[in-house]
Amino acid sequence: MYESARHIWWYKTALQSGEDVFHHSLLSYPEGLRAAEVWASPLKFFPMWVFAYFAPLPLAYNAGLLLTLVLNGMSMYVLARRQIASQYHFPAFIAGLVFIVFPTMQGRVLDGDIGLLVQWPALLFILFLFEYADHGGNQRLVIAALMFMLAALGQAGQVIYMLAPLALLFVLARAHRRDQLGALRAMAIVAIGCACLLLFLSPVLADLISSRQPVAPLGQAQRGIDLLDAIKPSHANPFWAQFAPGSARESEVGTGAYACYIGVIGGFLSLLGLLFRREARWYLLLGFVAWALALGPVLYVHDQVLVGSIGGYQAVVPLPFVLLTQLPLVRLAQAPARFLFLFAAMVALLAGFGTAVCCSSRLMQRRGRFAQFVIALVLVVLLAEDYKLFATFPSASADIPRAIHNLWRRRDIRAIYNLPHDDPQAFKQALYLQTAHAKPLIASLDARLSTVDRARLTLLAKLQPSLLQEAGVDIVIINKSRAIESGQLDLLHWRARQELGEPLYEDQRFAVYETPDRSARAPAVYAPLTEAQSHVTFIYKEQPGWLEFDAALEAVNRRVHLSLNDTPLETLDVNGRILLSIPLPMARRGYHTLRISPDPPCPERIDTSLLLCQGVTVENVSVKVLSDGAIYDPIRIEDGIILAGFLLPEAAADDMIHIRFWWRFEADRSENDVRFVHVLDANGRLAPGSPPDHHFGTMPAGSELTETVPLDKSLLEAGDYRVLTGWYALPQAIRYDVLTDVEGAQDDTVVLGTIRIRE
Repeated sequence: MYESARHIWWYKTALQSGEDVFHHSLLSYPEGLRAAEVWASPLKFFPMWVFAYFAPLPLAYNAGLLLTLVLNGMSMYVLARRQIASQYHFPAFIAGLVFIVFPTMQGRVLDGDIGLLVQWPALLFILFLFEYADHGGNQRLVIAALMFMLAALGQAGQVIYMLAPLALLFVLARAHRRDQLGALRAMAIVAIGCACLLLFLSPVLADLISSRQPVAPLGQAQRGIDLLDAIKPSHANPFWAQFAPGSARESEVGTGAYACYIGVIGGFLSLLGLLFRREARWYLLLGFVAWALALGPVLYVHDQVLVGSIGGYQAVVPLPFVLLTQLPLVRLAQAPARFLFLFAAMVALLAGFGTAVCCSSRLMQRRGRFAQFVIALVLVVLLAEDYKLFATFPSASADIPRAIHNLWRRRDIRAIYNLPHDDPQAFKQALYLQTAHAKPLIASLDARLSTVDRARLTLLAKLQPSLLQEAGVDIVIINKSRAIESGQLDLLHWRARQELGEPLYEDQRFAVYETPDRSARAPAVYAPLTEAQSHVTFIYKEQPGWLEFDAALEAVNRRVHLSLNDTPLETLDVNGRILLSIPLPMARRGYHTLRISPDPPCPERIDTSLLLCQGVTVENVSVKVLSDGAIYDPIRIEDGIILAGFLLPEAAADDMIHIRFWWRFEADRSENDVRFVHVLDANGRLAPGSPPDHHFGTMPAGSELTETVPLDKSLLEAGDYRVLTGWYALPQAIRYDVLTDVEGAQDDTVVLGTIRIRE
């Protein structure tokens, strides 16, 4: 709700200020973010943004939401009048009522998915699909194709969740009836509708194709509904509270996405329609297909995955949705519960058929007009009460503290950073706060389209004033309620008071801090995080140079990859607990990401209890600065070997001298490629204790490698020693040519410099 309200506000604000509506200039500061959703889903925010011109934002949101529900009910009424073909209006009214109060609809209102609530074009598409297939006519064709396109402009996924199964089953049904003309007409509607939709979405598609913004993978499909959800009422409904105790899933993820209770009254009416109206059975098929797809990839019963035993091995029971996710484009359907809107529409129509049976029965015909009215009123009340998700429908506060409102007057605020930064709900509330202060936010809208480096967002949470100033953060707002929920409030409060001082404003929900002006800089800041498949350390370095990363790794017979800024660095075989110490070359100042991940990664499974997969444990992480200053210009060696940088210390605090190398490879490397490091005395002889030659095994082109070569200073006599490096190929041991004009190149070596050993 907060996110949608912010988009409604942005429509009005951008148009009033002359900004590009389709570019979020106040998000992802300072770059901004393309507002693809605003173009792709215009019905999601219409007519709310029109109402926002002359009404407060909460009123505009609520009025638009209610109007959308009314349009859904009216469209179902019109569709039911055409399909039920009853002389009475009441069956169509019941169909419309069932559709707008169905738990699926209530759940999406609760979740704030207002784009998914725009169902009226899909219902009108069904109406004109029948009209054109039966009677033809260019006008019906144009309207049907237009409704097809509009159905996807509230939420583009409706093409998959509503329109595709509907159109496919319609064509198959007409083909089964040997109505080839009707099937061809239906396919023509779909083809024209898809063409119009692609034409409308072409700016968004072109922007996504040409954009360099990182797009996160979709990930695995969400879990579907429970097998019993269709017959299980809400545990928060007062009437059913004693008979339907809440499940663990409902307490964890809420009831909204999975609510699909058919109801006692709705189920009875649907059964009547199926028994006495033969034409209703096609809608049963549609509803059953939608329900089966909503079950998701595996079957859940009582919130537990149904597991079977085959040959002594346990396995989950796959469902048709698994096949669906393997089809091109259709694999984008990662939320099976969204098929419930088609299911709800079919239940509503079946309930309408059943009501028509009741209205035409002798029992009702013998009753007087007043008795019929009373029965109808009781039916409506019982129907609405049976479908209730809550005794009192929840609401979200629209109140914003006056102190946050007043921030819009300040011209010195460049951007605002909101905490907790990793809580999606906290960020959505931050979006709503922006409707009051109207200042840019550091964070972006969605992780899939984020232009904000995660390292930057994470390290700013350290609240180092120098980092905040460098990022343009002048105000920090802590969402206390969300911080309490995630257990971060004490830590965030302590950091804020230590680094930023006393808050400008604080109440039960928010604390507002101002970034102080401090000249002290942080040479290096880091934050280790454990993710589902890897361990990540985000690092900020004030100047280019070298860092040393130390950690303890633990795994059982696992290959582990290390990468810096998504470039492979090193591969280790870890069996047990090992101590890791590697140099990190920072060729530029700013934010960096070091990732440690097992290879192969643990497969994503719906039920992790059926699969034991050990990853890698990373502990005792520490990062220290080795040097500041520009890393040397790359030195090219034959066959695609590049010495991208090195660090030869002038002195060592102990008996060991550590020489750091940063290698890059433009061609594949094998065990025949050997790197040497020679330490030569004043007479040009190899000094005792010189490091042995070393190969790094097989490495693909594009890889990088950092290494630390130790040199025992105690083995060297006093004097000056030259250190040089290079590569040679086995078995001939012929050195690779050094292509860059540096000292030692004439001898196919790179002279790194001189070290002096004192008495």
